[in-house]
Amino acid sequence: MASPLSRPSICGLQAALSTCRISTTTTKATTTTTAKTRTSPWRAAFSTTPRISQIAAVPPESPRFITVPEPPQSSEPKLPPIKGHLPVPRDMFRSREGDRKVQRAYIKAATPVSKAERAGEAPRSAEEARHRVFAAARRSALATGVRGLYQRKTERDRRAHERAEARRQANLDAATAPEGLDDVLTRPTVLAATALVTKVEQDPERFARAEAARAQHEERLAVKAEARRDALAQLYVAAQGFIIDEAELEARIEAIFTADHHRIGGSNRGQSIWDLDAAPVSVADLQTAMSGQSTRAIDANTTSAVKTTKRQKSVAEELTGGKL
Repeated sequence: MASPLSRPSICGLQAALSTCRISTTTTKATTTTTAKTRTSPWRAAFSTTPRISQIAAVPPESPRFITVPEPPQSSEPKLPPIKGHLPVPRDMFRSREGDRKVQRAYIKAATPVSKAERAGEAPRSAEEARHRVFAAARRSALATGVRGLYQRKTERDRRAHERAEARRQANLDAATAPEGLDDVLTRPTVLAATALVTKVEQDPERFARAEAARAQHEERLAVKAEARRDALAQLYVAAQGFIIDEAELEARIEAIFTADHHRIGGSNRGQSIWDLDAAPVSVADLQTAMSGQSTRAIDANTTSAVKTTKRQKSVAEELTGGKL
């Protein structure tokens, strides 16, 4: 790794001006004094001006190629350089294997010796002897490293288990701890008999209430079904007078909307659809209609035959149990 580049520190105005290459000397005497100061051998070690060799060592692509003075106490946060990231380590010791990889048999199988060493032959040359020494060192280093890693893993698992157990015990102690004085002293007054009751007693008549509610629900469903059947029957009867083609629609329009529609009234003219379901007929209205003394305009066009027909229809609907 390359050595860090030195940055001159600014400890005085003279060093700052000399670093920025700004000179305030205008007279000849001052220029001579400055030159003597720079060329003095005993002041060369204490000078803050960067040397030419230091400036030349900084490459042009470096941000420090041009020296910029900085204040002695800069508030700019300087984060450390981040050079890449560490890879995720491989799990060498799996839980189902246990300590198999630290056993002598596994290490011996992972670092086999050559056939010549297995046969007990002496090295043929100094080079081969040196290779055997290196191989033995690698085998020993591998065994030591594997055992060290397993020991570190065991220690890490032990510490993690201890931390988890400590957290569990702390949570258990906090859950089973007695009440504090602040809770005891600020608790409202509650009778002992009331404090012992920790659940709501069940209603002894809950099953009877459920049966009654079920019967009411079935009755409501029956009423809705009967109303639905009456509506379907009434729709079936009323379908006889529906307009199903354009010819009937045009004939109906011509019959209703005539030239004297607003001038001449009739029994089927000027009636609103909202007047079909009027208030129920009272006894006074029946007496007035029978005596012929009604003052309503709609009763003037309603004959007794029409009233009789309506009554007969309602009676027949009640007897047959459906709409007619």
